[in-house]
Amino acid sequence: MTRLTEFDRLLVDSQFDDAKCLLQEELLAGQLLDPRSDPYWTKFADRLAGEIHKALSVTEVVTFWESIRDFFAQTIDPAWGRAHKGHIYFRLGLACLPRDVDRGKRELEAAYQEDVLLEQAAEGMPEAQSQSAYIALAILERIDDSEFANQDDKEKFFLQLFQSFNAAIVGASIKSRLVEAAFQAILPPEELSRCRAYYRELDEVARRKLPFATVALTGIVLEAVILAILYYRKKITTLNKGQDIREAELGPLLKEARKNSIFPADSIRVTCELIHMFRNRLHPGNEIRQTYGLVPRVASTIKVFFEMAMLDWNTALLQQRTKK
Repeated sequence: MTRLTEFDRLLVDSQFDDAKCLLQEELLAGQLLDPRSDPYWTKFADRLAGEIHKALSVTEVVTFWESIRDFFAQTIDPAWGRAHKGHIYFRLGLACLPRDVDRGKRELEAAYQEDVLLEQAAEGMPEAQSQSAYIALAILERIDDSEFANQDDKEKFFLQLFQSFNAAIVGASIKSRLVEAAFQAILPPEELSRCRAYYRELDEVARRKLPFATVALTGIVLEAVILAILYYRKKITTLNKGQDIREAELGPLLKEARKNSIFPADSIRVTCELIHMFRNRLHPGNEIRQTYGLVPRVASTIKVFFEMAMLDWNTALLQQRTKK
């Protein structure tokens, strides 16, 4: 049995401590896993953290990444020289967000500083602004506490955001045809062609790496989706104080959508709220004040969030029909 096969077996048997010890042994030995090479060893650590999260909770995930951080500082660095720890701090930051937003931000800032050091170390290294920590910080910087009714609402939001980050922030590419197919199930036929046209325009500006246009159009497509459902499917024509729903912006539309329970899952609702928060901050004055500016990779991640929400929405509708 190879060491990697043994690692797989330990995960299947939920022997997480033994799996972590095996991973650390291989990192220290540097024969199968080079501790200086993020693209390889981190995949095993992420798998282990994922299994811990499924079997236990986010609290144990935090403990796991803390132990990996300490192992690198106390064992790997003395043996191998200073190793890049950006991925460790990034994962630790994400895991901390649901319960302690301030600490989560501090860990993500540490991850970004690690990425800056890596970029400066030699030519050809990835730009720090293209890495996951910067993207997370740019998104978090645009979320205002005033958006939440209470602490419990805030914790639920960040728990869902943590789960979405894990799927989206790695830079996943979602095929446009899948999103358009999801529209077929989600949207009333009256607005299907219009929403598809908006989405194709969004695809075009994203390919051209125009970050402000990408975020703005992501908000417009979401606005069109929610308006279509409320107006044509729910037959809602006016909002509070008699406002024509066709004149409403994304914020009031989201409020009406929550009131009418159109979102089939909390994760989808949270993603829509995040897109609204982000789009709402598009203003020259806001950008002047931001520490983490809007770069193409940040904007494309917001687009991926939207696309994942549409695919999840489609899946939820299919499951509902199957139960019937």
